[in-house]
Amino acid sequence: MNRIATKVRRSWIVVSLLVVTLMLGAVVPALLQAEPERDRRMGSHTQHDRAMHDFVGHSFMRLLRHAKDLGLSEEQVTKLKSQAAEHQKARIRGEADLKLAEVDVQALVHDDKADMTAIENAIKKSEASHSALRLEGVKALRAAAAVLSPEQREKWRTSMAGRHGGGKGETEYQSKPEGTPKPK
Repeated sequence: MNRIATKVRRSWIVVSLLVVTLMLGAVVPALLQAEPERDRRMGSHTQHDRAMHDFVGHSFMRLLRHAKDLGLSEEQVTKLKSQAAEHQKARIRGEADLKLAEVDVQALVHDDKADMTAIENAIKKSEASHSALRLEGVKALRAAAAVLSPEQREKWRTSMAGRHGGGKGETEYQSKPEGTPKPK
């Protein structure tokens, strides 16, 4: 009798493990697949965040790539490299905080027993993480601009405007002839 009970117990364990494995096989890919769809449906800041971070990172890259054109000194280049590295670290931390906060929001939203106050607090925490991430990018750009001389800042701004359609065909870092009015 003992052998039969052991075999039945083992069979139930195997069947249970099989059922759990099948459920995970169906649920996990669906959850992973649903993540981008959820971002689009819920109006997530994902694309906006990436655009802002890309803008800040690209701004640092352009500054460093065109250091000679802007007339940057070795000291300025060193400071900008350090600021770019610090920004990248802060951005990675901020994105992690935002993702963790979003996991909490999603868990609470899908929990029927979750208190609305807890959901509201989780959403506020997520939004605070998002705001902190955006502010960090603005601070990084301001810090980079502070390293530049007024003339270098003007050249940088002109080049950025040229890259985004404000330069009316000017090439990057191209000087205008003296007396030419600047675009408004």
